[in-house]
Amino acid sequence: MVRSFLRTGFEMFTKIGLGGYVAEKAEQETGWLFPVGDEVNELGYSDMFVDVFNAIDSKAEPMETFYDGYVVNEIIDACYRSAKEKAWVPITLDVWRGKDKVEMIHEEKRVISDKYELVKEERMPNGDLKLILRDKSSGAIIEQIEKGK
Repeated sequence: MVRSFLRTGFEMFTKIGLGGYVAEKAEQETGWLFPVGDEVNELGYSDMFVDVFNAIDSKAEPMETFYDGYVVNEIIDACYRSAKEKAWVPITLDVWRGKDKVEMIHEEKRVISDKYELVKEERMPNGDLKLILRDKSSGAIIEQIEKGK
């Protein structure tokens, strides 16, 4: 289940930052804040615990296993390495439970120009198209906005 809680109806503005906990997933402690009314439910913690306890009772695996967490953490580690090295890095898994031979399936990259290739595109709520581009020679990532029609 996907829940979007960034716009909860609660809006507050503060200029005072006390340097402590504001709210789960808060990106800042000053300026416009959008607190979540029921973090435990909205972030899925209740559903997660119900799933885990039901799995224990029925001697089954939960929806997300320890192995799933291992894979996700390896992906996060690769993201950090990529950010530090400012380059694409491989995901390394010491334990792989998938098929022996995995064919990587890539979407065809949309060539923007001789200089850039498309990493991601996202249609914004106002209709603009946000493009995340990679410079082919340097590997630098840039954003470009195309105004909506």
